[in-house]
Amino acid sequence: MKSSLYLLLSLLLVVSSMNSYADNFEPLPYCYKPNKPLWLATGYYQARYKRDVEGYQRCMKAFIVTQERAVNVHTKAAQKALQTWNDFAKEQ
Repeated sequence: MKSSLYLLLSLLLVVSSMNSYADNFEPLPYCYKPNKPLWLATGYYQARYKRDVEGYQRCMKAFIVTQERAVNVHTKAAQKALQTWNDFAKEQ
């Protein structure tokens, strides 16, 4: 009974802390999205579009990696907080 109460309390603590300290805005990638050239465009503009698409892809991948790292950091912090709480609850 006591252990289930501690588990419930620890889950409530983690969930409530995640909601109250979460960012209030959604991060957006600041990547230039290229526009496809007209079908009559010269080879120069088509090659430039291809380079721009590759740059856009690199920028988006970098943004995704950054966000995934942030997720990992926050997940580890939540797990550590939960473990700290569980250790404290066992002592009581």
